[in-house]
Amino acid sequence: MSNIIRKIRICGVTNIAEVSIPLSELTALLAPNNYGKSNLLVAVEFGVRFLTATPSQRREMMSQRGLIPINNSMAGQAFEFEIIGSAGDTDYEYGYRFEWATTMNELPGCRIIGEWLRSKSIDEPKFRQLLKRDSATVALMVPTPAGRCNKPVTVDADVLALDRLVAIEKIFFAPLVQTLTTISVYRVNTLNNPDGIFSRPYPQSGVGGYSTAMPGDGEIGYFINSLRQLASEQYSLLRSTLLQLLPGIEDFEPVQVDLSQKSDVPFQMPNSWFDIRVKERHNNQYTSINSVSTGCKKILYVLSMVVAASLNGVQLLMFEELENSVHPRLLQSLLQVVTTLSGDTRVMTTSHSPFLVKYLRPERIWLGMPSSEGVADFRTIKPAKVKRVLQMASGEDTSVGEYLFEMMLDAEADPDMLDEYFI
Repeated sequence: MSNIIRKIRICGVTNIAEVSIPLSELTALLAPNNYGKSNLLVAVEFGVRFLTATPSQRREMMSQRGLIPINNSMAGQAFEFEIIGSAGDTDYEYGYRFEWATTMNELPGCRIIGEWLRSKSIDEPKFRQLLKRDSATVALMVPTPAGRCNKPVTVDADVLALDRLVAIEKIFFAPLVQTLTTISVYRVNTLNNPDGIFSRPYPQSGVGGYSTAMPGDGEIGYFINSLRQLASEQYSLLRSTLLQLLPGIEDFEPVQVDLSQKSDVPFQMPNSWFDIRVKERHNNQYTSINSVSTGCKKILYVLSMVVAASLNGVQLLMFEELENSVHPRLLQSLLQVVTTLSGDTRVMTTSHSPFLVKYLRPERIWLGMPSSEGVADFRTIKPAKVKRVLQMASGEDTSVGEYLFEMMLDAEADPDMLDEYFI
């Protein structure tokens, strides 16, 4: 069953009081430094990981000091995470709420206190409540297709009701429950320096062979080699796309060098080295991918991760500052290719560059607004105001990106403008 995430809502973590971000094929969080862009990506990853964590892991997560809000206006706020999406022909809204650990003896803390699941088919007018939880120990569920949400489900403070539903045999909305427990997001955090991410021996686990699983640090060469062996169609698409994006590269191919010495032993340690050979237009020979520019390596890395995410059914792939080291002339083409290769995978990127705005539709851009309380606040331009913003930018002979940045920075001093142009 396909699963597409349409929106994510997060409350009560780091400096995020409440943020709700609709997701399109490519969504950008645009703001200067220290506005909460990275915090939001970390919170999304945290929220999804909590779904499949063990009870002991959840207790540790609910005590994670680096995420507990210490902002004056957020102190004591519970964490809340909600995913809105579509699984096949079913729309759903699932979320949970927990209290962070506390050092105050009179407050229990570190416990799940809320959970809900609502769904509707494409021909139904409104959502139906399938699961409701308002305490740490009891949830209510719908037992039959015609039933009401009144059957008790016993839970613990570190156990999601979703865990219990997985174990219930013949539950009528079992496919949806299974979909929720397999949601996958992936945050890419190695874009600043792509050197060394291509060439590496076999992954540390396993006994050899090929795999198109999401590649870890240093495994891009191994992944592309595996892609050629196991998914030739996706490999051909990746190869042709790269050569089209980078006309200075005539050819590239993955290579595998076997360094092991064959011997009659119970376990032969895999010892192959994986790399990418590149033929640049003005060179008279192939060289390692590590010899090309940082921007070229970055583009190949990004495209490989997008292909891997789509191939592995990752619902959301998140990049930090996708445009780093990419020439502005290439950025538009790169963004178009990313949306083409991603399939059902949603892609989110942070940015502090006005160039990105030029190549995305306004509804895909969420702007970080200044806050007198130091709380993250992301908004998008009201649809009715898009044309007006374009006219004002043109009238001042500046790019839309630069004009939006000025509007962001002026928003704190002019709250009326904030309410007039942004939602």
